[in-house]
Amino acid sequence: MAAPDDYGLNAYLDIQAELGQWGESTVATPARSPGPKRRYDLSPPPEATAAADGDGDAGTEGGEPSPRFPPAAGRAPGEMVGVQTPEPPRGRPVAAPEEQLVHVAQEEEFMEAEVLMGDGADPYRPYHDALLAYLRSRERLSQVVGLEGDISMMQIDGEDDTSRAQTGLDEAEVRFLSSLAAICLSRGQQLPQDDSEEGGPSTHEGNLWDLLSSLRAAGVPSLFYGVDGGPLPELTLANDPATLSEASPAEALDACLGGAERNASLPLQRLHAALGWIEGCHGRTFDAALEREYERNDDPLLPPPRRRTMRPGTVEALSKQPKEQAAGAFHPDAPVLAPEDELDDARLLRACFMLIQAGRAGEATQLANDCGQPWLSASWTGGEPLSSDGNGNPTRMLWKSQCRKVGELMARQANAEVAAMEDTGHRDLYPSVAYEAAILSLLSDNADAALRNPAFRTWEDGVHAVLRAEAGIIEDDVLRVHNGARAEALEKSGGHFPHPGTEVGVDDADAPRGSDGDLALALGKLERSPVEDVRAGGGDPFRNGAASFLVGQEALREYIEECAALALEGDTDDAAEFLRFVMHLVLYVDTVLPDFCAQLALPPGMSASDGDTLSLKELLLLKYVACLSSRRELWSHVALYASLLSEENILDTYASFLIHVHSDRERWMTLKQARDLFPRGFDCYILRNVVRGLILAEAGEWSREPGEAGAPAGVAPADARRMRSIHWLCYYPEHRPDALVCSNMLLRRFLLSCPDNGAGAAGQDLYAPKVFVEKFLPNDLVEVARDESQKEGEAVAGSISFSMVQNLEAEYLSIKNYLRGHTKYVQFLDAIAQTSPCHQSTKLGERSTSEQETEIAAKMERNAFRSKKAELCKLIVSSAGKAADALMEVLTFAGGWLVDVNTDLDGAEMETDEAKARSEELAAIRSKLVPAAVFMLQEVLHKTALWLEQVAYDTIDQFSGASDDMLAALFGSFDETHGANDELTADLLTASQAAPGYWHKKSLGLASIVANDLHALHEAFDDTEMESFLSLMAESKVKGELAQSLISI
Repeated sequence: MAAPDDYGLNAYLDIQAELGQWGESTVATPARSPGPKRRYDLSPPPEATAAADGDGDAGTEGGEPSPRFPPAAGRAPGEMVGVQTPEPPRGRPVAAPEEQLVHVAQEEEFMEAEVLMGDGADPYRPYHDALLAYLRSRERLSQVVGLEGDISMMQIDGEDDTSRAQTGLDEAEVRFLSSLAAICLSRGQQLPQDDSEEGGPSTHEGNLWDLLSSLRAAGVPSLFYGVDGGPLPELTLANDPATLSEASPAEALDACLGGAERNASLPLQRLHAALGWIEGCHGRTFDAALEREYERNDDPLLPPPRRRTMRPGTVEALSKQPKEQAAGAFHPDAPVLAPEDELDDARLLRACFMLIQAGRAGEATQLANDCGQPWLSASWTGGEPLSSDGNGNPTRMLWKSQCRKVGELMARQANAEVAAMEDTGHRDLYPSVAYEAAILSLLSDNADAALRNPAFRTWEDGVHAVLRAEAGIIEDDVLRVHNGARAEALEKSGGHFPHPGTEVGVDDADAPRGSDGDLALALGKLERSPVEDVRAGGGDPFRNGAASFLVGQEALREYIEECAALALEGDTDDAAEFLRFVMHLVLYVDTVLPDFCAQLALPPGMSASDGDTLSLKELLLLKYVACLSSRRELWSHVALYASLLSEENILDTYASFLIHVHSDRERWMTLKQARDLFPRGFDCYILRNVVRGLILAEAGEWSREPGEAGAPAGVAPADARRMRSIHWLCYYPEHRPDALVCSNMLLRRFLLSCPDNGAGAAGQDLYAPKVFVEKFLPNDLVEVARDESQKEGEAVAGSISFSMVQNLEAEYLSIKNYLRGHTKYVQFLDAIAQTSPCHQSTKLGERSTSEQETEIAAKMERNAFRSKKAELCKLIVSSAGKAADALMEVLTFAGGWLVDVNTDLDGAEMETDEAKARSEELAAIRSKLVPAAVFMLQEVLHKTALWLEQVAYDTIDQFSGASDDMLAALFGSFDETHGANDELTADLLTASQAAPGYWHKKSLGLASIVANDLHALHEAFDDTEMESFLSLMAESKVKGELAQSLISI
């Protein structure tokens, strides 16, 4: 850590060693739905916990659940890759194209489910990391394919390798969308939800991202359906079922729908993708309810453990009745149940209904069997078409017709029972007949009956009913045509049955009719549902988004534009969350369909201040970056999103953000991210703007910002902020030339604005620049800047030439010398003010009894007096000498103080506004401080001479006759060339530093230094100053001549 008094000077030297990797630990992503053959444990939990006997309440038989998303993986520490830079990361060799493909494939597998959960203070971290991983994947894979910039030389030979790389791009998109889904769904599980709805905003958002992932897996046209405005593809089959009469119904259906790959027409692929998505949504809902099963839940999902047999309460009640009364009182198809059995049946059927919604009909039938109602599972298993090995239902169409009719009867009964209940509105549990009717409506593809059933409580319930019905009706149409072809074969055969399972006379005019793949028409049924939650649920922005993506075409464009308008208007925390969603949605759209994204309309009245219209993506990025910048805990995310702005906005936006970053750790982090993510050289451009902005800021009302250290004692807080701004340019050596430029800029500002307290040069308040040089700037500033300016290589625009660095070095050393000289000058004034040249001699011979004793005492007194004077003179002479030497270095600075050593610089460097301002400021400082330095030096020399004259007069006054010898000895002790036994000469009066004449002579010598054209000092004097200087020189000459008479020679 930095020392307490270094004010941040050394913080950047060890910051990299101290810093760790920003980010949170990775966690596993949630599963979409459990695997098949799941057996549910109905035994009571010990101590009312969720644990159960055996494998637990959610154990499996025949294998563990298959997760929707792969397990999480960590990120290699410190690995950050640019989004816009085509070159490979620093320090990593460029691999051959084939090696890159292998590397990319391995890396993508490593990053496949990299989902960071974040914490309460930083909920945006997971989204940032998912986007970074996605952009990194696209960049590297795009380089391999040869799609960007100068990567054409890396083209891959052979279609197979190129196809593999393109497949990798597709998989990267699906991974990104799946990661966002997993993040939101995990947040939805952690955050408290509103009891009035299933899930919350995070869950709904996760469902939307999951839909996008499912649709994207079938291709870009599947996700962005009809957005190009062209004609929509028709729903067609992979094969004509009429030509497959020799195949079994199951084989014919599989062949017509495209087989396992579902490579039929696009509308059919989208329908199956959407159906798989909504089943996954219901699967997660069921699993979440199952996890809460025994956690003191007032409405457990499963029946209690007693339901291992058929309706035990009713059976027990019947067993207690006389045999003649019990006979005929119970029938499984029309039971009169005990209340507890009705409640158990409702829970059982609700759980089975939820499992069928999740596409897990096998688990539903197993659960019914486990609860003692095998006839239910038997009645639900007629939907499989007959296969060539004899499996499946040979009378499937008849079975579906009966399911529909029975289901409609049950639905009417359920609606009547619900209407008769006292309470209205949302219920956790409906009568068992409602759930059984709901199951039959799903199995018979009767969406209209389903949407009238109160058991379909949510928008997701309605969507599933509609999509399942659409898929089922298409299957029925295929099988009906196939069965017709077989029936014709039956007629031709003369009544024989060449194909088992052919159904005759089962045409049902009342069978449901589909929408031929038109999801807009199909989903329109939700708006006509009598259940308010189903009808109004589509008003939720995320559910509305799911419907828009399912419909596609203009609905998708309108949805994105409306969401963007809402996000740009909002300022609350909830609005920030929605902005985050819209931001990532638009960013994804831009990576896939940049032309479509560029055509998205802006909200009314929103455009750039200069009149040029921004894109919707740019507006959203600007607002999102502003949102992240406003919260310190989110600062680590700003760079990534700023990197996606236009180059001009990158510079302006990130510079405006960095102005408010003051902590050394945060500065290092944000700067490193800028170097990793922005185009080459942008970090330098940005820091130039940041530091100059802080230095040149007007001194208005100051307030301390987060992470900002306190100001050193005696330094204004605003000045301390300016000083610390230079540290931005001290983290990396290549920034040091700019650090030297800005350091000089700040020093010039200090010198020009330093107040004069009315005491001449001594009254100059130069404390701030002195602290800046001594406490804030690195000692090797000039050396590193000089070395960096001489390095060969491609330089960024505006780089500083070596010749200019030489000028800057001279300027910096000139100012540093002046500050040092002023310090020595002030120290001299303090010393001379606190040291009196006069003191009273101590009489030693007053009690002497003999002449010899008196003489000895007098000699001792003179020696003591002279020694005391020598000590005082040594103190003053030393202080004066240091001040004079320091000030003389200022006046005799090589090439002239604040004069550029190189004047033949490139015109581009000299013609800038900043260069012109610098020249004007240097001239103003020279005019102000060169005369001040001359007068300071003259004052030091003159006051030293006057002080030494007082020493001489004090000696003469107290020792009159012996004063010549005493002064000669005193002067001789300060002249190394004068021996103890040497005779006294006139030269000693000007050669000894203790002699006033020595200092008058030096003062008079200033005239030659000022007049010397080599130093160009006289050019800085105005007429009044020059007149004053000449007057002082004349006085020095007169006093120097008088000083020759202090001793009689």
